Amino acid sequence: MSPQIALSALSPIIVIDDDEFFRVAIETVLCERFGVETVVICAAAQEAIEQLSGNTVFGLCLVDLNMPGIENRHLLETCKTAQPDSRLVVLSASRSREDILMALSAGAQGFINKGLGIRETESALQQIADGAVYVPPFTPQEGKAAADRHTDRRPPSVPLSALTPRQLEVLKLLVAGHPNKAIARELGINPSTVKFHLSFIFQILGASNRVEAAMLGTKLLKENGQ
Repeated sequence: MSPQIALSALSPIIVIDDDEFFRVAIETVLCERFGVETVVICAAAQEAIEQLSGNTVFGLCLVDLNMPGIENRHLLETCKTAQPDSRLVVLSASRSREDILMALSAGAQGFINKGLGIRETESALQQIADGAVYVPPFTPQEGKAAADRHTDRRPPSVPLSALTPRQLEVLKLLVAGHPNKAIARELGINPSTVKFHLSFIFQILGASNRVEAAMLGTKLLKENGQ
């Protein structure tokens, strides 16, 4: 098992959020819980863009959605363009599946809901620091909507860009009926890595098991000419 990467190793970290209370809270978590030495706080998008475009190389960018004066995707893509090596993470009160997919397709490595407790938030940040992609479980309402889609056998409205090239390879092999060990052998990766990718794929598709994922994945690939 790979050793954990200390979040402090990603310092300096930039936080872009117009909620003063949350800015104070997340800065406290980063500094006191993770030992991060430098946290740059930005309450406005323009201020953040100036910081990101400067000489400082940030290890982690924590970005809220719905910042005044800028569209969500534009802000995220600007962050990614200015700091291509930074790990981009959305911290938002949104529970929208569409927001999650938008953030991932814009280059985010994670989407953390502000309603998570301290321990859950710490765990999510640590997973991202270790190189994983973190997405929250969908809400019961969204789960019901996904179930309705499965019942109606309509394909999910998911962009392929929400999946990494490796996850797309895993999906194709899943659709072809390969078990985890065969997928691992085919791609030259560990079975545990396959499980991680499948977990992410299940969440993106709104699937609760391999059969649903394969069914939805087949339709998705056909829709996109894969």
